[in-house]
Amino acid sequence: MGVTGGIAAYKSLDVLRILQRQGHGVSVVMTHTAERFVGSASFSALSGREVGTHLFGDAEQPGYHHLDVNDGKDIMLVAPASANTISQMASGAASSLLTSCYLAFRGPVVVAPAMNTSMWLHPATARNINTLRADGVHLVEPESGLLADGAVGPGRLAEPNVIVAAVEAVLAGAPSRRDLAGVRVLVSAGGTREPIDAVRYVGNRSSGRMGWALAAAARDRGADVTVVQANVDLPREPGIRYVDAPTAAAMHDSCRAEFPQCDMLIMCAAVADYRPVAAADGKLDKSTADALTVQMERTTDILAELAALRDEQVLVGFAAEHGPAGLERARGKRTRKAVDIVVHNDAAVEGAAFEGPDNVVTIIGPGDAEEALPRMSKRQCAERILDAARPLVHAGTVTA
Repeated sequence: MGVTGGIAAYKSLDVLRILQRQGHGVSVVMTHTAERFVGSASFSALSGREVGTHLFGDAEQPGYHHLDVNDGKDIMLVAPASANTISQMASGAASSLLTSCYLAFRGPVVVAPAMNTSMWLHPATARNINTLRADGVHLVEPESGLLADGAVGPGRLAEPNVIVAAVEAVLAGAPSRRDLAGVRVLVSAGGTREPIDAVRYVGNRSSGRMGWALAAAARDRGADVTVVQANVDLPREPGIRYVDAPTAAAMHDSCRAEFPQCDMLIMCAAVADYRPVAAADGKLDKSTADALTVQMERTTDILAELAALRDEQVLVGFAAEHGPAGLERARGKRTRKAVDIVVHNDAAVEGAAFEGPDNVVTIIGPGDAEEALPRMSKRQCAERILDAARPLVHAGTVTA
């Protein structure tokens, strides 16, 4: 595990602890700047191993230190990864023990960036991130929130459990595959908002995290990914095309326009089943009445409509249900809408489903297959869903 300079370096101690609880042995390499924030003694005490800080190691034990550190390691994680270290990794510089280890390492590499929002959004950083992606590095996207300098925006280090989940997924081998190369994947994500008046709307709790995870997983497996998104407040990832569709009507029009060009549709968005018949132009005045009656009408069933128009596309739908009877309803949804796979997720599970980082899903299909997955990260769920859908993709769509 590489640790670079930044206030987020203290979180690496938690990452180390979680990795150890998962049964992994961890060796730590730190940049000199990282030692200004967290002492190497802390990592040494927790890991039970010597911490690497100098490129040439111990003068009394000559050797190739960057090669010795890598020996016997299965994966390299850099968390946090500063803008400077990311730049060095992208350019192939070997100015520290950490970057030398990176150049000499032949296994999978996971990078979790952390930096000021302005630095994260700078075009130079975007170029460096894209270079690392092209080189096969797995990225754990930074989160948005309050940063150490008081700014609010993307750049905060992902939570330790999210970083560890990414490491576990890479070790499992799923995201390192390129089995969707040449496949065009269309993902819908988020929750639509149906206006009542100029400021009020009918909506739902969907955060878009599951759709984001599916899109990133498909991209990392080589797919050409388009996301039709509704009101998702998450950083947009490089290498993915986004189409904004805030309402059910906009989602319908955008998906209908994109569908003919895709090989696989994953309808993950929480599209409103009903919308107000007529939205007021201005803001309704609550002082004029003690109660408000809003007449609702059904929205178009986008997935069912597209299923009737399909031309060999693979169709994956989602069924967010609540409680024990939800699984049977999800099975019925798959039959009724004539889709290949329906993913049932139980919204009754605390901390999972909508806003949470985890999910508990059952993958229904293809055919008679049905797999109930234990609670896991949404990225891990995404990999399992793609595993189920991938064999259905027509062989003619795959170019590599």
